Amino acid sequence: MENLKSAYFSKLRKAGALVKKIYGGKSSIDKLPPALQHYLIQSGFAGYPKLPSAEIHWKKVFLKLSENSAWKSIICQQYNFLPDPIRLVYMKTKFMGIFGLEAMDSFSHGIGNMHIKALGMFDIRNYKGLEMDRSELVTILAETMIIPDYALYSYIHWEEIDLYTVRGTIDYHGLKASGIFYFNHNFEMIRFETNDRSIKNINGNFVKTKWTTTAVDYRKKDDIRFPTSFTASWNLDGRDFLYFKGEINSIKLNL
Repeated sequence: MENLKSAYFSKLRKAGALVKKIYGGKSSIDKLPPALQHYLIQSGFAGYPKLPSAEIHWKKVFLKLSENSAWKSIICQQYNFLPDPIRLVYMKTKFMGIFGLEAMDSFSHGIGNMHIKALGMFDIRNYKGLEMDRSELVTILAETMIIPDYALYSYIHWEEIDLYTVRGTIDYHGLKASGIFYFNHNFEMIRFETNDRSIKNINGNFVKTKWTTTAVDYRKKDDIRFPTSFTASWNLDGRDFLYFKGEINSIKLNL
């Protein structure tokens, strides 16, 4: 039985080989809303004519499995591939400080999946289906905050709402999701909101629920500028459930 870490590296190899074959270049920056143009230029990403993939190096990552649970420290490895929107994240932690838990969060070839295993063998959760497909796709859209180059690919359409607000719609062969990006006066992306992500309710059904991410504390490292603090929250009735918070140490561009 393959553990999730082995599956993660297998998917990485296949995705890397695929994007090298299909890479067709990026759109022109001057077609984007002004806020996005500013964001791309000051990030440094616009200076790279070709970017097949990027590796996000996380540190101090914490996750809540439910509203009333304690924060869990997790180890997180992440790759994003751009010519074909593929996102692969491997996470591991310990349950009760003893038992190993691992998870793979992925979107590949239109299929979204969250797979969780205990002790590398036993399935705890394996979420699939249309709701997961759309939820994982809109997560890729949100990560334009971290990897601005997404803005230059034809599978994302942009609409200016005002100078500091932009709506993005991602379309992968008919599977669509959208959300709104908010910029500060320095044209840094600071918040993303969408209604196209789903959470499982107490009845075991996936329900579309407002989802918000934030990106702050921008810094420059290795010629690129990116947010070093990132959070994700479910906006439930009358309350916000902050369930993810992490720091980005660096971003490796695989040119």
